[in-house]
Amino acid sequence: MNVNTSLLREKFTIRGMDLSGQESALNPHVHSNRMPVSLQAGDADPENYVVRAQNMHLCARMAAHIFRDYDKGGPLLHRVIPYKWEEVWAETVSGYEIAYNPERWVCVYHKGKIVFEHGERHPFLDVVEKCDAVNKDGNYDDSLKLAEDAFRRLGKNVQIAYDSSMAIVLNLEKMQGRCGMILRGPTRTTTFNFHLESAKKIPVNPSQCLRVAAALLEGVQLSFMIGIANEKLRAGLIDSATFEARQAREAKRRIASLNGEISALETNYKVRYRPERPDFNRIIFEAEKIAPRYLAALMTAEGEESDRD
Repeated sequence: MNVNTSLLREKFTIRGMDLSGQESALNPHVHSNRMPVSLQAGDADPENYVVRAQNMHLCARMAAHIFRDYDKGGPLLHRVIPYKWEEVWAETVSGYEIAYNPERWVCVYHKGKIVFEHGERHPFLDVVEKCDAVNKDGNYDDSLKLAEDAFRRLGKNVQIAYDSSMAIVLNLEKMQGRCGMILRGPTRTTTFNFHLESAKKIPVNPSQCLRVAAALLEGVQLSFMIGIANEKLRAGLIDSATFEARQAREAKRRIASLNGEISALETNYKVRYRPERPDFNRIIFEAEKIAPRYLAALMTAEGEESDRD
């Protein structure tokens, strides 16, 4: 199965929206990660989904499991035994995520309708997906204009500012593929990609490629957090019994698991990294070096926010 998709990091700023009974609608800033999933085998009709989630790696992993299960068992929607979305989500979420990310959420859409949801998200995202489903030209940006028009027809003068950046671009064929990513490190944001070719006549596995992309994104995020926590411990700002210190220790264990997931790809395929494969230990070290400046800036921003209150 050829795969061409991308994961977007999105931020909407909405003015003038009021959805009765939706407390989260009071927040004009909406963050989401979005990945379209198009499934097709041979001459069968395509089955298209959109996955949204609270963070990038959860979004990518949920999409990866959808690819995996379609590849194994065919279409998901009309199975004799219904597809077990809740079990797939439980498999997607690591023990670390359960322990340290209570805000996690996911939503899967098919033709603008929700087929699975878990956790709390901003209701505006559902409006966008409904508009995208009826948008005939296939231009996602135009769907945002449709959302504005829909609110205006209801007498609400809503303005939507939209900002997005690419996190993953995935292009896979049967025996080779490429995955490009934007990695946000502690000192800089870099473009990174890996190219893989079948080394053992094993077809490219879209699910595994996407899980590795998720592992790289999650590993960079955790490495930065560990570096900051290490510096706080060194400076005496926290002690080893605090929640933050425990989280950093668990994150190190999680990184070991992520490294294993990445290395497994290299066992089945010839993998070329450009530039080199991200070194999580190096990222931790870089985060430790910039931690004093980062923490000072954070304290200044919090002070300014307090003064405004």
